[in-house]
Amino acid sequence: MNSFTSSSLINLVCSLSVLLVAAGCAGASPLLTSDPAGTPLFEQGQDALVARKWGDAVTVFDTLLRNYPSSPYLAEARLGLGRAHYEQGRVESLIMAIDAFQGFLTYHPTHEFVDYAQYMVAMTYVRQMRSPDRDQAPTRSAITAFELFLDSYPDSPLHGAVVQERKNAIDSLASHELQVARWQANRELDWDAAIDRVKFALEAYPETTLKCDLLFTMAEAYEEGEQFEDAVRYYEQVTNEYPDCELVEDAQKRIREINGV
Repeated sequence: MNSFTSSSLINLVCSLSVLLVAAGCAGASPLLTSDPAGTPLFEQGQDALVARKWGDAVTVFDTLLRNYPSSPYLAEARLGLGRAHYEQGRVESLIMAIDAFQGFLTYHPTHEFVDYAQYMVAMTYVRQMRSPDRDQAPTRSAITAFELFLDSYPDSPLHGAVVQERKNAIDSLASHELQVARWQANRELDWDAAIDRVKFALEAYPETTLKCDLLFTMAEAYEEGEQFEDAVRYYEQVTNEYPDCELVEDAQKRIREINGV
């Protein structure tokens, strides 16, 4: 999984509770008692998390939230519910995970773990991301959630992880544009569309690590359109600005061929 290992997530969520419990086996039935705090139920949910019994954890935390509206464990229950849904990994579970984490942010906006909840909203979108040749809607949603995190929690210890995950998501969007541009560049009369696609990617995703590939593709498109001066200009930009790029040698070869050297 991304950034956090499963065991790290377990440790983090368990540390959120007021009461730490030992690992154990959660019972199949939620423990409903007269205790208005729902403490036995909360402990049961924590046991289920530690035991990685995600389905049990979902059932127990959902029961606590529905039956103990004055419980002091509501915030932790929402986080636990979100993580249990997240760990199940199914499409419908991920949707429910986002709902749980968003619920935490809505009902507990001053809680000390609001940064974690926002991080998990973004990471749940990351888990729904598809390959660059597929629909990128979850990727865009992840970036939006990461940017909200960076704006809202600049001092969070999760800041570094968010910055890296956001970069990965941006590269996924840039890779999508790159794949389309390459396909267009190799189609007759579509070279100008490829150029427009690359220009869009460079403007929209200035932080992408794929700039060398994008510039090389734009140079190819200009070469395909027999606009050789522009082609040389972008091949030279590849060689001058990205000397470690694996496309440099090919770019130099293309320049020599265009110049007849």
